[in-house]
Amino acid sequence: MSKRPHLYAVAMIRFSLQADATLDRLRPWRAPLSSIWQRVALLAAASTLALSGCATNPVTGKNELSLVSEAWELNTGRNQYLPAQQSQGGQYVADPEVQRYVAEVGRRIAEVSDRQLPYEFVVLNDSTPNAWALPGGKIAINRGLLTELSSEAELAAVLSHEVVHAAARHGVQNVQRSALLSAATAATGLAMEDSAYGQIAVLGAGLGATLVNAGYGREAEREADIYGMDYMARAGYDPQGAVALQRTFVELSESQSPTGLEKWFASHPPSRERLAANTAYAERLPTGGRMGTQRYQQATAHLRKTAPAYQDYQEAKKMLSDGRTQAARRLINDAISQEPNEYLFHALLGDIDMRQDRKEEALAAYERSIDVADGFFYPHLQSGLVYQRLNQFGPAKRQLGRSIELLPTAEAYYAMGNIAQREGRSEAAERYFAEAARDTGATGQAALTSLMGLRVAKNPGAYLRTRTGLDNAGRILVEVTNTSTRSFRDVLLSIRYIDQRGQPVALQRRIAHVPPQQTRGLATAAEPSEGRVSVTISQARLVGAN
Repeated sequence: MSKRPHLYAVAMIRFSLQADATLDRLRPWRAPLSSIWQRVALLAAASTLALSGCATNPVTGKNELSLVSEAWELNTGRNQYLPAQQSQGGQYVADPEVQRYVAEVGRRIAEVSDRQLPYEFVVLNDSTPNAWALPGGKIAINRGLLTELSSEAELAAVLSHEVVHAAARHGVQNVQRSALLSAATAATGLAMEDSAYGQIAVLGAGLGATLVNAGYGREAEREADIYGMDYMARAGYDPQGAVALQRTFVELSESQSPTGLEKWFASHPPSRERLAANTAYAERLPTGGRMGTQRYQQATAHLRKTAPAYQDYQEAKKMLSDGRTQAARRLINDAISQEPNEYLFHALLGDIDMRQDRKEEALAAYERSIDVADGFFYPHLQSGLVYQRLNQFGPAKRQLGRSIELLPTAEAYYAMGNIAQREGRSEAAERYFAEAARDTGATGQAALTSLMGLRVAKNPGAYLRTRTGLDNAGRILVEVTNTSTRSFRDVLLSIRYIDQRGQPVALQRRIAHVPPQQTRGLATAAEPSEGRVSVTISQARLVGAN
């Protein structure tokens, strides 16, 4: 190809640096929007672009623009896979056989892929019918979609579709065609708005969430359908399973009643045209492959048997959000009786106890959730917050630390910062608050206020800029500019100068209030000789700080 890709890569680097510089100028009061490692990652990725150019797509055989290196692709999938799982309910563990079964079917598909990657397949503990693939072959299917399928061939159709997305670099192509790379790399906080956990702010997972939620274009979906059926046939499955699945989705999407598949349809839109193309292509492939209806029914029997318990769980969450705590308690207890090995159920019971200020009972519920599955962040976070409220800082730090290991959140860092501050560990508190302040939501703003309070305690003038001058009569004028987004009060200025007799003079003046991003001035009667004046801020109180 021509040198255009190289120019494009240089432009991306320039765009990133200019964007960061602009954001930093707008935010002199806080840490840059992108952390140092994020900038390094972006520049490392962008530098590889200039060494790229064109490459043959291993799935389609097309000669395509290749601006993102395979190393970036593999690292992104590996680094974002676990955070993406945690932010969507974690792995389904109530029936471990389901995980093994799905991974087995996935491996069969992966073995015949045109591109060998470190493929992984997990079942997420999410009732939303959906599936997704991250770059590098990291694939997930939700528990809620498994209950919509009826055969192993249909499962193979879903997984092969996602394998093609990964193998054909469809996610990477999305990055190349848009500002996903720079925008998502700059993102530091992501509220879990579509999850079961409200506005918990996930830190450092912006890129994975962007890639998971980014839809594919019509051509990418067509390729995933066609080559996915090829993979099914190679792996010994009947491609008619993919046609049957697509037909069901088309019929459901055209029905007037809610199906629960809206999220799947949003990222994998079905259509009559697509169904016709798949039907025609399937007729060209070998027949007689495995459908596996009975085996699928056996493998997912427990999952389907306990599906009503998850419906109760969803309804109980709604009741809790509406303030109907007693009804929510009855329903979630019923769900637990149907499926005692579900950590989400016990965690919700803990949330209900906390709504009723039953802290000890909540701790017991969260501990039961952790006993069922230690590898999910939410009960660790919640129990850590309860221990903090009880002033039991030892167990609070252990649980909050474990939650951060699983999924860094602004809530956990903010709580750790408050504990460190209570314990007199100001440097540790500052680090925790700085992490939490990367979030732009309510928790991040509270952490920012705490962070600024610590810095002002060490340096009262940390966010205040002073300037001096003389009026027409030669008397000292002082201006104080607040560069932050918080108000300051009781700003005490220490002014030193040499008077007309050559004697050093020190005086103090107070400014009652300096609003954010504004300047306040004061006039003095002092007349220095030769205009030599120094001003320091010896006291400033941050409004809203502890």
